[in-house]
Amino acid sequence: MKTYLKRLIFLVTIFLLCGFFWPKADWVSVNNAIDKQYPSVASITIDSLNNQLRHNKDLSIIDVRPTEEYKVSHLPGAINITDVKKVKLPKNAIVIVYCSVGLRSANFAKKLGKEGYTNVFNLRGSIFDWANKGYLLKLGEQNVTVVHPYSKKWSRLLNES
Repeated sequence: MKTYLKRLIFLVTIFLLCGFFWPKADWVSVNNAIDKQYPSVASITIDSLNNQLRHNKDLSIIDVRPTEEYKVSHLPGAINITDVKKVKLPKNAIVIVYCSVGLRSANFAKKLGKEGYTNVFNLRGSIFDWANKGYLLKLGEQNVTVVHPYSKKWSRLLNES
């Protein structure tokens, strides 16, 4: 009986680690999960941010993904910061944070709020939705059309094109 129990615990652990109990990988499920887990985090839409960038609004964009993801592509003007403690901006600066789909960045935004930042917004849909809409992506100064897929599960949210 001990062997059976050990195997069961092992399988349940594997399922949890692989995300089998996470909601489906679709935008409605992702956004609902973000809203439920981070109700105090404000968000900004992809279209609104794109419009603000075209009109040179004074804001800071932080890509919270690991450097290897950032080095594939990022939003124009984005800086790569993965540690909240390394953000050195005025506490009232307009700060937009993003990741692949918005989960990691929502957590980052919440932490920034706890550090005293008052104008922090999570980019709804993050870089995946940005790319899906065909908006400009950068790799340094170069325009690119690829995005780091993060994982097989989450990459399903990226359009094939």
